[in-house]
Amino acid sequence: MNTFEQLQKARKEHYAIGAFNAANIETLKAVVNSAVKLRSPVIIEASEGEADYIGKKQISSLVRIYKVEHNIPVILNLDHAASFDACKDAIEAGFDYVHIDGSKLPYEENLRITKEVATYAHQHNVMVEGEMDHIQGSSADHTNEDPGSYQKASQYTDPQKALDFVSQTGVDVFASFVGNLHGLYADEIHLKLDILEQIKKLLPDTYLSLHGGSGIVDDDVRKAIKMGIVKVNVNSEMRIAFKTALQKALNESDEVAIYKLTPPAIEAVQKVVEKKIMLFGSNDRHDLKNTAFLPIL
Repeated sequence: MNTFEQLQKARKEHYAIGAFNAANIETLKAVVNSAVKLRSPVIIEASEGEADYIGKKQISSLVRIYKVEHNIPVILNLDHAASFDACKDAIEAGFDYVHIDGSKLPYEENLRITKEVATYAHQHNVMVEGEMDHIQGSSADHTNEDPGSYQKASQYTDPQKALDFVSQTGVDVFASFVGNLHGLYADEIHLKLDILEQIKKLLPDTYLSLHGGSGIVDDDVRKAIKMGIVKVNVNSEMRIAFKTALQKALNESDEVAIYKLTPPAIEAVQKVVEKKIMLFGSNDRHDLKNTAFLPIL
């Protein structure tokens, strides 16, 4: 089943595929373990920084090996790429999906670069996500901050403008700003579901992506999926879980063998991923053909 078919299945069956950032081999293992255990499709994604750290060809090869070895449906995505060249490099390295983020550019320039990426990607059967309005926040720890300070109504996605953006660029997936934020905050985040509903009505054939999946109220996530969200991004919770578990392991042990220190971090991240998979409803959507669950710690 290719990338398009996986998202089509998610939309038809009203679940979302979690898009989980893999910053290193440990977080990659945590996502794969979760996918196998819960028989779920997953999107493994890497930002430009993460992809450069691991290596685009290297992460592509690792994902391909895990897909074959564990018989799991995995989509590999370059997350929030800022340029055509970054997307081109990822496509040439074997990525299945690229997210071109020109939201900080003037609108006309965003249209131009996004269309350029979409044209090139489609020539290689690669799916493209576009972003029109910059989604606020970051994957840093914002737990002492009020999310309201980042949620400006004037910056929310205009549904009519979203229609223009998709029509002119030809993207397959659209990421909107409807109150969702990157990062974790002092309070849980509520979505502007009325705006999302309008976007869905105007873009019935476009797949919809929800960024900032770490801090949104669970019930709003479920409602968004019912409205047509097929992809939910998660990163901040994974990073915080990894750091907390690794710090604890380092503080409590004199061990110096790195591979003996990282399993608690892998397990902590896996717990986050499993919880999100269950929330998104993507568990038990894939027949592993009796593949045994063997954690790759």
